[in-house]
Amino acid sequence: MSMIKTTLAEQAYQELRSRIVGGRLAGGQRLLPNELAAELGISPTPVKEACLRLEADGLLVNSSRRGMVVRSFNEEAVEELYAARTLLEKGAVEAAFDAGRLDEALRVKLQDSLENHRRFAKGSSLDDLAKALSHDRAFHSSLVGAAGIPMISEVHSRIVGQTHTVFVSIPGDYSRSVEEHQDILDAIVAGKKSQILAALQRHLERSRQNTLRQVKVLARAIEPNLV
Repeated sequence: MSMIKTTLAEQAYQELRSRIVGGRLAGGQRLLPNELAAELGISPTPVKEACLRLEADGLLVNSSRRGMVVRSFNEEAVEELYAARTLLEKGAVEAAFDAGRLDEALRVKLQDSLENHRRFAKGSSLDDLAKALSHDRAFHSSLVGAAGIPMISEVHSRIVGQTHTVFVSIPGDYSRSVEEHQDILDAIVAGKKSQILAALQRHLERSRQNTLRQVKVLARAIEPNLV
C-alpha cells in the first residue's frame, strides 16, 4: 500500500488506529515500526510518529522491555473510561437539547447510523463487529458533536476508541445496543430531555457492565498487559 508523502504520518496513524479499534491488532501485541513501515511501503519515521499519537490516544503503551504494545484494559481503567464517557455524553446531549440542536438534520444522521449499525450487528465475523462498532461510534459522535464543542468531541472520540478495543478482543452480548440506540433516538423524536438522558444513561450503564464482563473473560484467558 503506497501513501502520499505529505500525509504519511497521518495515514499511518489512521491505518494503525483502524487496526487496533477493529481488532486486527490485539491487546498486548507488540508493534515493530520497521516491519510496519515495510508493510505500508514507507519509512519507519512516520510510523513512529503515528505510534506516539496512538499512545496519546490511550491505544498504545510504551513498555521499557517490549517497546510499543497495544494497550490492554483492566477493570479500573474501564470504570474510569465510562465515568468520563457518561459525564461527557450526558453533558453534551443536555447542552445540545438546550440549544435546540437535536433537530431533524441530526435525527436523520442518527437514523442512518442506526440502520447501518443494525445491519452489521447481525453478522458473526470480526469484520462485521468492527463495522457495527464504527457505526456505533458515529451515532455517539453525532450526539456529542451536536453540542458544538470540538474539544469535547475530540476527548470523547479517544475514550470511545479505547472502550471499543475491549469489545473486539472477545465479542460479548452486543446486539442489545442497537435497540438501546433506538430508544435514545425515539426519545429525541419525542422531544423530552429527561427521557433522552434516561435512555442514554441506561445504555451507557449496560455498556459499562458488558465491557467489564469482557475484561474479566480476557483476564481469565490470558495474562493481560494491564495499565
